[in-house]
Amino acid sequence: MSALTAVAGLLLGFFGLPTLVNSPTARQPTVVTVTVTPPPTATTTTPAPATATSDPGTDSGADSGTDDSGTDSPETVPAPPPMPTGTVALKDLTPLGAYGSDGIGLSTATLGGKAHPNAIVLKYPCQGPIEYGLNQRYKSLSLTVGLDDNGLATPGALSIITDGKQRKSVMLEINRPQTVTVDLTGVVRLGIQPDISEGGFCNPDGVVIALAGATLRS
Repeated sequence: MSALTAVAGLLLGFFGLPTLVNSPTARQPTVVTVTVTPPPTATTTTPAPATATSDPGTDSGADSGTDDSGTDSPETVPAPPPMPTGTVALKDLTPLGAYGSDGIGLSTATLGGKAHPNAIVLKYPCQGPIEYGLNQRYKSLSLTVGLDDNGLATPGALSIITDGKQRKSVMLEINRPQTVTVDLTGVVRLGIQPDISEGGFCNPDGVVIALAGATLRS
C-alpha cells in the first residue's frame, strides 16, 4: 500500500501538481496596459443674438432722406429757366392780370401813313397800366408808339413804368409816331400806362393807341 501511494505521488508530481518553487526561468505574468480615453467634452453652442425686427408702424427709413450709403440725399431743386437770348416780341408775352379783347389786342395799325401788322392795340386807353413780368431777364425795350391814323385824333401820353416808377413818357399825337428805347436792366415788372385825358376827364371813344414792333432784347 505504501508502495502504491509512493508511485501515485510521483505521477501526480510529474504531471499535474504545480511547482511552487520560484524559479528564475519561470514565465512571468503578462501585464496588459489599458488606456482609458475620457469621454468627449460637450461643446456648448452659444445662440446667435436675435435680430431686431422693426415695428410695422415705424418708418423703416425709406423716407428718412438718406440714400443707401447712409449720407443725406441732397434736396432736389428745379433748375431756373434759361435766360433768353436775342430778341423777344412783347406781343408774345402774356400780360399780368385779366384783359379782355375789347381792351387790348393785335391788329394792323397805321401810324403816320405806314402799316404795322401785329401791332399791340390799346382800345380802351382809360384803363390801368398793362403789366408784364420780366423778372430781370431783359435789358431793353424798343417800340414805335402813336395814335392810329384811322382813330380819333385826341392827344394824350403813354408812360412806360418799370417796377412802379415812370421811366419814360411819350406824347401821343395823330400822324406823329415816335420810336423809343427804354433800359430794362434789372427790371422785374414792366408797365405801359396810356393817358387820354381832357381836363381830368377821360374820353376814349374812337381813340386807338398802337404799339408797333415792340421788342425785348436780352
